[in-house]
Amino acid sequence: MVLEAGLDPVPAAERAADAPVVLCGIVAMPAEAIDRLRRTRLIMRCGAGVDSVDLAAAARRGIWVANVPDYCLDEVADHTLLLMLAAMRRLRHMTQQVADGRWLDLDLPMVRRLSGRTLGLVGLGRIGERVAQRARSFGLDVVAHDPHLDAERASRLRIRKVTFDELLTACDIVSLHLPLTADTRHLLRAETFERMRPDTVLVNTSRGGLIDLDALASAIDRGIVAAAGLDVLDGEPRPALDHPLLADPRVIVTPHIAFYSVDAQLDLGRRVADEVERALRGEPPTTLVPIPTS
Repeated sequence: MVLEAGLDPVPAAERAADAPVVLCGIVAMPAEAIDRLRRTRLIMRCGAGVDSVDLAAAARRGIWVANVPDYCLDEVADHTLLLMLAAMRRLRHMTQQVADGRWLDLDLPMVRRLSGRTLGLVGLGRIGERVAQRARSFGLDVVAHDPHLDAERASRLRIRKVTFDELLTACDIVSLHLPLTADTRHLLRAETFERMRPDTVLVNTSRGGLIDLDALASAIDRGIVAAAGLDVLDGEPRPALDHPLLADPRVIVTPHIAFYSVDAQLDLGRRVADEVERALRGEPPTTLVPIPTS
């Protein structure tokens, strides 16, 4: 059964109540939706993030939750660098002037040389590693804040481990690479932006809820953030597309598409099919998502 787009979670779950496996894209699976599932053995998240699924509710119902955590690592890393370069070089501002018929009489914003700047990665998982590798080829110094980063791995990756406050105060560019949880929601908010150095460039290809958009807009207006590249927005899957930030020429936004390539979609389809087959045979998924203990 394929459900039409646009359904809210509870009606979607009611329609899929007798399905042994439920595949989830952008539709969330909160507790009230999961409670409608009668025969479901597996909720298969067709992507990496599982913040849209109430894991505790699934566990109470004896339902496995699985995801595909590593099918688009290169795509997201590439897109992160794309947004970083576009924000640093103020691409939207420049292309808009051409669209306005200007070529010689230009309004030139402040653009700084990329080489020699410091990039701070908040979170250093598999995507963060790939971003670091790519960033060094542009002459960037890379630091990271990640509680799971040990000295051996930091040395191997040639990354300096710093505290979150050190990253905010020392970095020219901040890039987010961590999941959305109760602890990380609005990690970047008014008081956080106050600790950043002036003219920071911000990139987010992780989860929109990590950034308070109103606070970001204020930080840009006050010169704390010089420019931003965002692939995700707070409020997804239906963010406020009329937010003033989206009209700001200092902000480049793409529609949560960092994961996309034809190759990645083929990988995703194969991985999802494999997990569905396992579930239908009564076997646990290979990418079983653990239930949080707190």
